[in-house]
Amino acid sequence: MEGYSSMEAPSRKPAMPFACVAALGLAALGVAALGLAETVAIGTMGVPNVRSVLLTATEPTKPVVRDTAGGPGSLLAKQAIVGMDTIIANHIAWNDWKPWSLAMAPFWTEDFIYDFNYVGPWNFGPTKGLRAWYEGEHLHINGALPDSQWQQFLRAATDTTATPASYGLVRWTGEFAGVPPPKSHPKVNIPVLDFYALEGKQINHNWCLIDVVDFFLQAGYQVVPKSPLKQEGHRAPNAMDGLPAPLSSLFTREDAARSEQVWQAALHDDYDLGTGEGKFWAENINWYGPGGVGTAHTREDYVKHWLLPLRAAFSNLERSTDLVVCEGPYCGAHFYMWGTHTGEWM
Repeated sequence: MEGYSSMEAPSRKPAMPFACVAALGLAALGVAALGLAETVAIGTMGVPNVRSVLLTATEPTKPVVRDTAGGPGSLLAKQAIVGMDTIIANHIAWNDWKPWSLAMAPFWTEDFIYDFNYVGPWNFGPTKGLRAWYEGEHLHINGALPDSQWQQFLRAATDTTATPASYGLVRWTGEFAGVPPPKSHPKVNIPVLDFYALEGKQINHNWCLIDVVDFFLQAGYQVVPKSPLKQEGHRAPNAMDGLPAPLSSLFTREDAARSEQVWQAALHDDYDLGTGEGKFWAENINWYGPGGVGTAHTREDYVKHWLLPLRAAFSNLERSTDLVVCEGPYCGAHFYMWGTHTGEWM
């Protein structure tokens, strides 16, 4: 990409931010429910004593599951981010501070941290509090990508943490982190991962990561060499667990605990031990890698094009993890890899 071959070195200590989300192959639980309206309709058909039917139909009925934001049984963190994301996705008063802040304030602690993964010449780091976020990432990204349509397909959560995965269907019309769009103002598909930590019912920390390299590549800016694997973005899980997956009422905390055991073992083997085997991944894996690497559909490709090159390029690697979250067979992790760049990368 002419004019953008060199980038200013970051002021904070360099590290590679990693965000992983996985759908593990555990069995889902089936749930069936009979609606009250259906019961009443059946009860009133062909019954001679109408009065007795009405009395029966209007008696208080205890609901099987109490619906919450995010669906029946949704955990506390999921409820918070669903309410907040609805305002963001619908662009409600997005460029009008007073009504926007009134709508958003209930979902955030006063001193929350919003950590966006790449700002370049926008020249702001992690922001603290609602006003700083509004004047930082929020106005900047909405100015560059107006009327962006964010499609959330995965939303795993606990009571204190959450990780949604999304993609944004956008037209790039304004400068993004110092980089102007092509004159054609192309439509692009931007992969996004978010991680949230809560205090009580409010968000205290939000890590937001978009695949900037993939975004630029789609627009025609070849900022890295051509990827060895086809770039396929982020796709929804191949499962019937709700959309966004998972619907919380389908799974138990025990399901999450079993998934986390496998997930933690995979992270430890791939990034701490660095065995280069990928032994906790299925042979027919769907691994959606970053721009410059691409999508692996076999464990062999995952190892060949991700795990082995990572170890060949960086020595003395250490992992620093912010959070791990699992719900049902879905898990995510936000962590940094610290190391010395001693070999070729990409």
